[in-house]
Amino acid sequence: MERERVTISIKKSVLDKVDRVIDGTSIRNRSHAIESLILKGLGAADTKVAVVLMGGDDALKSIPNVEKALSNLKEIGLDTINIATGFLGDKIKDKLGDGAKYGLKFIYNDKGEGSGGALAVLKKELKSTFIVINHHKFSDFKMNSLLDFHKKHKFTATIATDDIDSLLGIYIFEPEIINYLPKGFSMLEDDVLPKLIKDGKAAVCPII
Repeated sequence: MERERVTISIKKSVLDKVDRVIDGTSIRNRSHAIESLILKGLGAADTKVAVVLMGGDDALKSIPNVEKALSNLKEIGLDTINIATGFLGDKIKDKLGDGAKYGLKFIYNDKGEGSGGALAVLKKELKSTFIVINHHKFSDFKMNSLLDFHKKHKFTATIATDDIDSLLGIYIFEPEIINYLPKGFSMLEDDVLPKLIKDGKAAVCPII
């Protein structure tokens, strides 16, 4: 991930508190500790996983949308992105590459059946709030605003979309959503999100 060296002055008493969060594993050093604490203050620290859904024969046409989303995800501190591919997966990989040109690292996954199945195969990694972006729909807005809304209202799912009927859009999920995924093929917008809405566990945020 692209980094920039900065020089700042911090009170020793504050640095002592910063140093206390260093554990050598999840927080490796002072720089990592400061970065982690800043991201926490910005509301993004506990969001460590993002999945971009790139299935379907029109996924290649959505590369510009996806690139906007990638920039947004990088802005909130994510450096590794899961790319769920389906049909034309090899061509998508050729277009996007390994993520280096975006200052990111991509992990490709082509094992899931449908958009719901793409999350099911990642369930061991989905231990905290995570982001899912559907390549069909993306509006260039600040992801932090959606994360703040989601955390404030404590929904299992927050759905940002400009099409209430299709529910295609950007999603913020809690790990609980795994319990809503049926076995085998499933689509989030058809088989999962309507159930969450019916149960009062999802908020729909219109994108204007």
